[in-house]
Amino acid sequence: MNRTWDVVIVGGGPAGLSAGYWLARYRRRTMVLDDARPRNERAWAVHGYPGLKDLRPGDLRRRLQDQAIEAGALIQRRRVVAIGGERGSFQVEDSSAEMVIARRVVLAYGRTDRLPDVKGLHELYGTSVFHCPDCDGPSVADCQVGVLGHDRHAAALALYLLTWAGGVLLLTSGLEPDLSPTSLETLDRYDIGIETAPVLELEGQEGSLQRIVLADGRRLGLDALFFHWGSDPAAELARDSGCRLLPTGDVVADPATLETSVRGIYAAGDIVGRPYLAISAAAEGVRAALSIHRSLLPDDFQLGTH
Repeated sequence: MNRTWDVVIVGGGPAGLSAGYWLARYRRRTMVLDDARPRNERAWAVHGYPGLKDLRPGDLRRRLQDQAIEAGALIQRRRVVAIGGERGSFQVEDSSAEMVIARRVVLAYGRTDRLPDVKGLHELYGTSVFHCPDCDGPSVADCQVGVLGHDRHAAALALYLLTWAGGVLLLTSGLEPDLSPTSLETLDRYDIGIETAPVLELEGQEGSLQRIVLADGRRLGLDALFFHWGSDPAAELARDSGCRLLPTGDVVADPATLETSVRGIYAAGDIVGRPYLAISAAAEGVRAALSIHRSLLPDDFQLGTH
């Protein structure tokens, strides 16, 4: 445990595990540290992943873990709290004050979604209440769908869901719509209604939303609900390590190599920004792995020119 690792990866989602798998294929001494708090844990399935149909998130992670371990990576359940040092000799410390040394580091700890405080939402989240239309939009084809929100982001989400939904209702939950006249006209043109009464509760059975309860006592039938409440980085390791961040909290990484502003620290997955998709995160993990492997090749791997 105390030896120097070629790479330590912080995060065991699709990005981190894909990076670990590929780095182990390159015969790099690779460790993946993960605190087992996946962003998509509540989702009933991972959608749109080529070659895999509606696989449960836990099943996808187990497959990726098995591949990484079989290739030679070590995976441990540990929460990283600090990263110090410099390229070639990073000190990665966990919550029990244990420390490992790594020549390179990959940050792949993802983001955490903010959830609306509505009774019944947590019970339905991931099965008929969603935050990602790209992931879950096809599962609400021809359904009556609500969008919780009152601003331009919510209106854009409502319009976007018309790709699949049979009807969409914007729920401002007691807030006045923060929308321009043009936006209101667009919603009206596409028959997207606006309900301003506060939403008190979601009612459903066995994971399926059936209706929403409004403050005035009305109950409106809906098959699914989407919201746009935003998300936050699942950890502050990038900021604390000195990596450059955008105002959104996304880590700035080189588009080609995924190396951050701190030499030797790379970032992949949701922490570098949209799209927040499992397949995109996995691809970025592989890209980071390729870049790291090349950065670890001997300096005298030079053939010269003719």
